[in-house]
This record gives sequence, C-alpha cells and structure tokens, in this order.
Amino acid sequence: MIFLVLGYPSKSIGLFIRCSIIFRSDSNGENLEGYAGTGLYDSVPMDEEEKVVLDYSSDPLINDGKFQQEILSSIARAGHATEELYGSPQDIEGVIWEGKVFVVQTRPQM
Repeated sequence: MIFLVLGYPSKSIGLFIRCSIIFRSDSNGENLEGYAGTGLYDSVPMDEEEKVVLDYSSDPLINDGKFQQEILSSIARAGHATEELYGSPQDIEGVIWEGKVFVVQTRPQM
C-alpha cells in the first residue's frame, strides 16, 4: 500500500503538561445526535501547561519516507481492526508512542 502525505503539521506552539487531568465543559455533549463530539466544548487542564515553540524539521514523519509509510500503514491497520471489531466506521482518537499506535477512544462515525 502506498500513502501520499497531503498535509503537514500546522501548529507552531505545543502545550505540554507532564501529568494532569483535563476537564471538559460538558462531557454529555459528546453524544449529541449527528456530532462526533470533536471541538464542541472546551478542554480545561487542571495544571498550567508549558508553551513550547515546535520545530518539525527533524521529525521523521516529515522527512523520512520509509518511516512515513510504516507509521501510516500502522494507523491504517489500527483503523481497519477497530472498524472490524465494532462493525461500523469509527471516529478514532489515538496516540503514537515510540513508533507504536495506541487507540485511546473510539465511537461510531456520525
């Protein structure tokens, strides 16, 4: 399978917190009919975040074609496995840590 990256990271500032709890303004609102819940409400961290200027120039997702293919293939496999498990397309949230894909939340795609 061949992947073509059509967009690159656009955030210039990263917000980092070592360990914290994030509160949502209305956690029940994520289940509104017709919405996947993304961006409907504010997320408020319990602790102060550190603002860091981001530099993507050495990120392998930007400049390493082999890594891009490997990680995008892993994301595609995780998406396919999750869809197969639940029997329908899913809105998936996840994280990549040390080259591994972890699904942290999924719900039916609206």
